[in-house]
This record gives sequence, C-alpha cells and structure tokens, in this order.
Amino acid sequence: MLVPKRTVDLRRLNHTVLLRHLYLHGPMSRLELSQQTDLSPSTVTNVVTALIQDGVLLETGATKSRGGRPRAILDINAHYGYLIGVDLDETHVQLVLFDLSRRKLKATYDAISPGVKTPEPHIAVVARRVNELIADLPRDKVLGIGVGVPGIVEPHPLLVGGASTWEWRAGSLAERIAHAIDLPVFVENGAKAMALAEAWYGVGRGAQDIIVVLLGTSVGAGVVTQGRLFRGTTNSAGEWGHTKVSLDGRICRCGGNGCLDSYLGVPGILTSWREHASNGLTSADGDQVAALERLITAYRKGDAAAKAAVRDTVRVLSAGIANLVNLFNPERVIIGGWAGLQIGEVILEDVIEGVKAQALPATQASLLIGLSQFRQDAICTGAACLVLDEFLSLSQEFSTTE
Repeated sequence: MLVPKRTVDLRRLNHTVLLRHLYLHGPMSRLELSQQTDLSPSTVTNVVTALIQDGVLLETGATKSRGGRPRAILDINAHYGYLIGVDLDETHVQLVLFDLSRRKLKATYDAISPGVKTPEPHIAVVARRVNELIADLPRDKVLGIGVGVPGIVEPHPLLVGGASTWEWRAGSLAERIAHAIDLPVFVENGAKAMALAEAWYGVGRGAQDIIVVLLGTSVGAGVVTQGRLFRGTTNSAGEWGHTKVSLDGRICRCGGNGCLDSYLGVPGILTSWREHASNGLTSADGDQVAALERLITAYRKGDAAAKAAVRDTVRVLSAGIANLVNLFNPERVIIGGWAGLQIGEVILEDVIEGVKAQALPATQASLLIGLSQFRQDAICTGAACLVLDEFLSLSQEFSTTE
C-alpha cells in the first residue's frame, strides 16, 4: 500500500514567505523583498502581481533608485480585512476591532461578576459586542475572532479554554463562540497571545528570546524562544502561576499550596493587604479593579498595611521573574495584564532591583525588564494576532501525492 506523502506547494509557500515578511517588516519595494527573503526577482514579481490582483497588497508610492526609474513601494491593504481580538477574563470581556494594518478602530468593555463560573454569560457578551463592532462592515471582510483566555488551552480534540476554577471543560470554547457569531474563532491562553503581539510589534520586537508575564485575576507567562512561541507538548507551557514559592504556603485555586498565583493574582495581592491590616480591612472586597486601585492609592499615601502588601508583592514577583530568567535566559521580560500594568508603574524599579539580586549574573547580562506598550489592549492585540497569524499562513498548504 502506498502511503500519502505531504509535499509543499512551493508557489503557496512563496506567497506565505513574502506576505509575512512584508507584513512584519514593510513597506518596501520588490527589490528589497527579493533581497531580504532570498526569493528571485521573478518569483517576487509573480507573487506580488497575484496579491495585488487579490486586493491584499497596494502600491503606495515610489522610491528613487540610482540611474533607473523609481521603484514602487508595496504595503498591506488595511481595508482588505478586519480582525477582532477578545480578552475574555473571569472579571471582564474586552473586544477590540482592528483593520489589517493593526489600527484600532473600535473597542468595548464589559465587567463580569467574579462569581460567574460558566461560559454562557461571556459568550453572550462576545456575540453581542461582535455584532455591534462589525455592524457597518461587510461580514465577509471579517477574517476572524481571536480570543485570549486564562488557563490552559488544550489542543485535542478541540480547543478548550478556561481557568481552573471555571466550569468550562464540557465543550470547545472556540466551537461555542463560532456557533454564536458564525465567524472563524481562534482561542489561546492570554499570556501566549500577548507574547505573540509583543514579539511581533511590541517591546519584544527584534529580540529572539522574550518572556511576557501576565498579572490579572490569575497569573501566567508566555515564552518566545528563538523567535517562536514555546508551547510544550500539550500547549500547557507557561503555567508560571502554578510554580511554587512556598511548599507550605497559601492554598491556590488549583488545589496546591504556595503557587505564585495565590500571591500575585489580584485576589492574592488583596489577601496580603488584609493580612497586614490591623483594623479588619474590608475595602479590598468586591470589584477587583477598584480594590487594587484603592491599594495603590493607600500605598502612595504611606499606609503601612498597603506598603507591606506591595513589598510582599515585589518580593514574590522578583523571585518568580528571576526563576524565569535563570531558566530561559531571555533578552527581555515584559510585564502586562490589567493588574500588571496597574501596579507595574508603582513597583517596576523595585522589581528590576529584586531580579538583579536574585537571578544569576550570566542570565541577566543582556536583560531588559519593562511594561507592555500595548497597555490594557495587550491581550486583545495578541488575540487578534492569532487571526493574523492564520491569515499570513493561508498561503502555505499541503497536498497529498502517491
């Protein structure tokens, strides 16, 4: 019996190489594309002609050349298609609509009660907001919806996402959202999606090895090594929040003891505030965003309990990042997530000093630590990159031959 063999369609592979390079490094001329991709000038000309005819590329101007006629500058057609990125968290659902040039067009934000344990309210919000965001667009121009979620996103048999405390294991989240909105849906762990965005367009651009640390209701990390997202065998790499900092420490939501998540997730930070308060503190209860803001305000005013809680947070976060630095030896560590950005401006310098004190000198020789440049849109931007990555890979297909 003959076994079918996958062979690469070189024409489609050339489309992928050229389009991805132009998207990430353009705009540029045909000659520059040929020089930078090692594709022949004739191949570049043929591929570019096809992409212009399809409406994917535009000639946006011309550049002077020595002794010859001006060279046309090529760029992505921003209006060829649209992307939606979704940050789906236990406490909120945020959506951002982007054009193909990654320009932010519209955004929505809905708070969700932390007590909600099933996906139906989140899916209903996503479906309603997607329809609002694209009401003025041709539906076939929407290339897809990317969704960043906390917790592990399992690759088999279908994508299933959700934090460990959510009752989200019965079915495919991607499939359920796609059914509700009738558009392609791609789901990934929020930290991994954010790492993709930072590596392509953000603080990590130009670096081969970066780590994105996400602090929110829960805690996670996305690791990019040698320019590629590190996923692990079952796509569960990056569950940094469930590494241990104290074998007899706090009980984590996963059931274990002493996980980073139980100290650096917002509920854990607020617990530290309560533990240091001598007056029966109750102001950390309720809305997590507002509670964290109150903690930061109290810290800036010199409140002793707030200062102690922030000091504890710095110590644990510094140790956690130092462990990542020792393990992966990254060029850059980027702190993000809604809580990471909220408290990051207060503690960044102390965290940098803490990592310097705890990481091995050799692992931090070229290390930079900073905050995400995408701010509160970071996960939405990363989630949109899931769709974009699929779009840029569509030209690479396989055929079967005997």
